[in-house]
Amino acid sequence: MQERGTVLVTGATGTVGSGLVGALRARGARVRALVRDVGKVEGLRRQGVEVALGDLDRPETLGPALEGVDRVYLLTWNGPTSVAQSHNLIEAAKRVGRPHIVRQGGHASRKSRIVRDHEAMDAELAGSGLPFTVLKPTWFMQNAMMAAGSVASEGVIWMPFKDGRVGMVDTRDVVDVAAEVLTGNGHEGETYVLTGPASVSFHDLAAALSRELGKTVAYVSVPPDVGRQGLVSMGLPEWIADGFIELIEEFADGWGDHVTQDVKRVTGHPARSIEAFAHDFARVFSGQPAVAG
Repeated sequence: MQERGTVLVTGATGTVGSGLVGALRARGARVRALVRDVGKVEGLRRQGVEVALGDLDRPETLGPALEGVDRVYLLTWNGPTSVAQSHNLIEAAKRVGRPHIVRQGGHASRKSRIVRDHEAMDAELAGSGLPFTVLKPTWFMQNAMMAAGSVASEGVIWMPFKDGRVGMVDTRDVVDVAAEVLTGNGHEGETYVLTGPASVSFHDLAAALSRELGKTVAYVSVPPDVGRQGLVSMGLPEWIADGFIELIEEFADGWGDHVTQDVKRVTGHPARSIEAFAHDFARVFSGQPAVAG
């Protein structure tokens, strides 16, 4: 990595963000995390991460967080204020240093409210005059961990995907791409669609888990309304649950049945397979705690 200013990571305590913080630190990058929960500050500081208390929903907090920043990883939530969150960060960045913004969007049907919001954020960023790169991952393999409990107790994955095949992507590959873009060169103005190496169904995941766990794991498709109830019962706000079901219904009908080579193009290594995911996270699906790293 060439000598640069600090990389600001939003969403630094989430699935992708927490992995990205570690990947950037491993590359020797100076990392600042935008955090609104003071209870998470010490854990980040122990990793050698600078912490800026702030909130994408509070634009007045973003200027100080951006001071001295060269690049930003912009990850908003999937809720109804996501467009405003992205707008707030973009406007603050225009005023403070004009950093390169790497935004995590999504690759899915625009019939989902979540994707329509992503398109609006992409358009604003592209027209902002700031240097930018957009990462568009498709459905995360790690989303299958919602079924870890039922796999461990019943040997069943209950999901409303019908027989749909999707180029599911491992979040670790999203992290690898993001780390490369944030520490490398030649990515300005690019949009990368991130998928796994093959289009797979939940039948394929069930078969891979069966081999890893040494027991039969079945996939049973459930109606969308049952899937929605499950998401709400796990604590997702109704707006977000509806958005995810809108995504899933399109994936179930074949919208995501394709792959790209963008993970390999950016990182130099192939995207991780569903078999590798099942192997690496077998402990989670067996009911045991995951091993760090």
